[in-house]
Amino acid sequence: MAKDDRVRIEVPADSPLFAGHFPGHPILPGIAHLGFVEKALGAPITAARSVRLRRPVSPGETLDLAISPGEGGWARFEITCQGQAVSSGAVALGGDEGRDWEEPAPAGELPIFLPHAPPARLIQGVIAAEAEEIVCAAEIPPDHPLAAEGRAPAFLAVEAAAQAAAVLEALARKEDPAPRIGYLVGIREARLTAVPLPVGRPFQVSARLAGSAPPLSIYDITAGEAAAGTISTYITTAAGNRTTGRAPGG
Repeated sequence: MAKDDRVRIEVPADSPLFAGHFPGHPILPGIAHLGFVEKALGAPITAARSVRLRRPVSPGETLDLAISPGEGGWARFEITCQGQAVSSGAVALGGDEGRDWEEPAPAGELPIFLPHAPPARLIQGVIAAEAEEIVCAAEIPPDHPLAAEGRAPAFLAVEAAAQAAAVLEALARKEDPAPRIGYLVGIREARLTAVPLPVGRPFQVSARLAGSAPPLSIYDITAGEAAAGTISTYITTAAGNRTTGRAPGG
C-alpha cells in the first residue's frame, strides 16, 4: 500500500461482528481490528506485534484506518474514531505456511465460564487446567462472521486462546466463577500461519499466565500450528460488566 493509506470503516449496529459478543452488551471483538487491517492489505497477516486495543467499539460507530509501511516488511496501522485512538500496532504478511492440523485431546468435564454466545464462542471444552495454565479444545463455527467458504483467518486462533485465558481466570475464582466480560487489550508478539483455519474442525489452544496485576493479565499462548505469542487481557469486576465509557479493550 502507498504511504499513509486511509480507509473509512462503517460498523453498523446490526453488523454480524457483534453477534454473541456479548449478549446484552455488544462490543466489537478486538480481533476484528486485525480483520480490518488484513482486508485493507489484501493478504494474510502472519505476524503482529505491539498491538494495543485502547477502547471498545460500540455498534454504529465509524472508524478510520491508516496504514503506513514500516521497516523489514512490517506495516504500521492505527484505527481512530472521531480523531481519538482506538487501536494501533504493526503487522507483517507472508511467511510460514504451516502444517496439517492435529485433532485435540478429548476435553474433560470442567465447566466453561464464558460470557460469549455463538458464533463468537470458540472454546468447546477444557482438556486440562492447572493453577496458571489451561489447554482447551476450540473450533471456528461455520457461521462466524470472519469465516468464509469454510475457512477463517489464522488470527482467530489468538481470539480462541484469549477465550481460553478467560476460562482459566474464571476457574481461579472458585467462589465466584460466573462469566465476566473481558477484553483482549494487547498482542505483544504473535506468529501466525499463512494457512487459513479450518472451519468446523477442532484444534487445541493453550494459555499460560505470565504475569498479572488485576484486572490486567499477560499470557503466553499457542494454538495448534496456527499461532504462538503473548497477549494481554483485561477482565472486568463482577459489578463492572458494562461497556460504556472508555474502558480498556476491544
